[in-house]
Amino acid sequence: MKTIWVVGDSTVNAGNDRASCIPRIGWGDTLARYFTDRVQVKNLAIAGTSSKSFRSTDHYPALLDGIREGDAVIISFGHNDEKRGDVTFTSGYGSWDTDGSFANSLYTWYVQPARKKGAEVILATSIARRAEDGVYEGDRIHVTADGDYPQAMRDLGKAKNIPVLDLTRRTVELAAVVDHDGDPDNDTLWQHGRTGSPDICVDNTHTSLFGAAVNAWLAAEELKKSGAALAADLRPDLEELNPLLHAKKWKEKSFNPDYVEPVYVQPAKAPAKYPSYTDSHGNVWYASAFGDVMPDRDDFVFGQGEDGSMKICAGLHGNNGKIEQKSDGIAMYFVRIPVGIPFHLKGTVRLESFNTAGYAAQPAGYGAMVRDDMYLNEVNGSIMGDYVAGGITFRPGVDNGSNTFARKSGLLTFGGGELETVPKIGDDLVMEVYSTGDGYGARVGEHPPVLAGYDIALTRVDPDYIYAGFFASRTVTITVRDIALTLNGKRAENFHCFSESR
Repeated sequence: MKTIWVVGDSTVNAGNDRASCIPRIGWGDTLARYFTDRVQVKNLAIAGTSSKSFRSTDHYPALLDGIREGDAVIISFGHNDEKRGDVTFTSGYGSWDTDGSFANSLYTWYVQPARKKGAEVILATSIARRAEDGVYEGDRIHVTADGDYPQAMRDLGKAKNIPVLDLTRRTVELAAVVDHDGDPDNDTLWQHGRTGSPDICVDNTHTSLFGAAVNAWLAAEELKKSGAALAADLRPDLEELNPLLHAKKWKEKSFNPDYVEPVYVQPAKAPAKYPSYTDSHGNVWYASAFGDVMPDRDDFVFGQGEDGSMKICAGLHGNNGKIEQKSDGIAMYFVRIPVGIPFHLKGTVRLESFNTAGYAAQPAGYGAMVRDDMYLNEVNGSIMGDYVAGGITFRPGVDNGSNTFARKSGLLTFGGGELETVPKIGDDLVMEVYSTGDGYGARVGEHPPVLAGYDIALTRVDPDYIYAGFFASRTVTITVRDIALTLNGKRAENFHCFSESR
């Protein structure tokens, strides 16, 4: 029996998302329904991988060892290749023979080995990220300062006579139709996963079962007209299998029947999993690694640096946590402060390491933060609290790092714009967050304070407390010195937020 081998990232892989309201599933997991029983599909895609980092997983040798003459290999990377960081990044510029390029990575490590084993190779560009405003440009279609990744794949296909399934173009074209046809069951909103039931929790990158089935059907349609030999194995009733013809059914099938809406529980006592930290003024800071994190890895370290500074490590062994529009996963030393009490927090933050990433990997971050929710070492992909950060995150559009950032109602904002240069290992930057008369202010280094757009109440989730401290996310280790906390205009001393002591 012929095998179709599928490799790619989280938009392709099977997913293991049992806790979400609408679980995330990649199109590789639904591809088999469009083929005859003459073939089998083996989906080896792994979430978080690029064409570069996939090679260091066990699935890569499994692919090379498993391919037999007459098989087909479908390759769909790009989503993570565009994210800067030594582990994942390849450049969208350059051709198949340019070292370090996306095209070279695909050709050298996937196309050539598969062809040598007698397999047919097919490329598939990345699906577009859903645009809530309907504007598909920039990183939503995988075009960044480092190149046009779908075009690099198209060019490779043309240069080396490889069929290309253009899922970037097809998903953009589809959105232009279904998002304006007036059918409430048939739009891109329901073709995407969501961590919780509110629309704010929609994941604009990863698809639902409905979206996965649609994208796999689009791939099959592209294959049918591609001229690839594999097209002969498509089902003859392909047009009748279009999920868009049965949108309501697919929408309903996408929901998790066992989903329970999480209820925010205000922390009542100090967390005990990681050590607390006492600063030079006797204030006690408590540690928590929470949110969209992988708990089964020993990736988070809290404690003291050699000089007694506060130390936070996130993603010690690999990517863990993130700064995203729709979720966050961070390691944080924090104190809780009653709502309404003016405060000012600052400290000198030293970037100690980018850990295994070796570079400013997206979407990592670090700095000072104040937020309206706190979870004590809890894994929760539905975290959607608001916050303001006197810190840096690395994302498309702010590739060098943001000069402060905030999240309000599921949208990230970068009030200070982009830093002039990427922070380097060993750099010390004073980072601060503080309350103002109508919201919060934030500052990074010598840049002017940023207040515009940060007029956020921070009472939406927890109406009683705000949580302020220092954090790291994804692949960052920091130390913090000269920590200064003021409450009600006075320097805080011996502040223990989980006792009556003030």
